[in-house]
Amino acid sequence: MAINIQLEDATSSGEGDVETGGENVVAEINITPLTDVFLVLLIIFMVTSTALVESEASSRAGMKVVLPKANTAGPVSQRRSDPVLTVTKSNEVYLGAKKIEIANLETEIHKALTDVGSETLLIRGDKSVLLGAAVDIMSVAKKAGANHIAILTAPAK
Repeated sequence: MAINIQLEDATSSGEGDVETGGENVVAEINITPLTDVFLVLLIIFMVTSTALVESEASSRAGMKVVLPKANTAGPVSQRRSDPVLTVTKSNEVYLGAKKIEIANLETEIHKALTDVGSETLLIRGDKSVLLGAAVDIMSVAKKAGANHIAILTAPAK
């Protein structure tokens, strides 16, 4: 007992395909899953790049301080490698994200400047830091080899 099955395509004329025994195959690529994968990858890239930028900025900035406002200050030409010294409201001193004791300030500043090959030190200080403390820090920085000292401020609104 033999079973003979013939397939016919609805778009064919009927006679040509039956005689040759061929079957029309329509090949289409479904791009919906591909688009979904690309969108997921795009979202992952956006989230990770934002997180990397924020972590880089926070690691370079040190501690959070409220900068004094100045409307006549010009832009600072900061190189990416210039060390940033931060003085907080409670007179704690940070070089980058590392807390520094006042007794070791000169050696730490000198080490940071020589590590990056720079003569510029950027100082971020809370607006409540007294002028005397700022002057003391700048004189120590000069002794440590900082030929250029910039005080960072926030723009006045």
